[in-house]
Amino acid sequence: MEWEDAGMDRLHGAPEALAYVRGLNAITPPTAAFDAAFSSD
Repeated sequence: MEWEDAGMDRLHGAPEALAYVRGLNAITPPTAAFDAAFSSD
């Protein structure tokens, strides 16, 4: 993880960032393929 906020204490910000990234894992990917949206069927 890249750290851009020099004003935030890393001991506070790092756990917050980790929780955010772990939350991204809960996103369910779409079942349709991207190209299928442009199909002329």
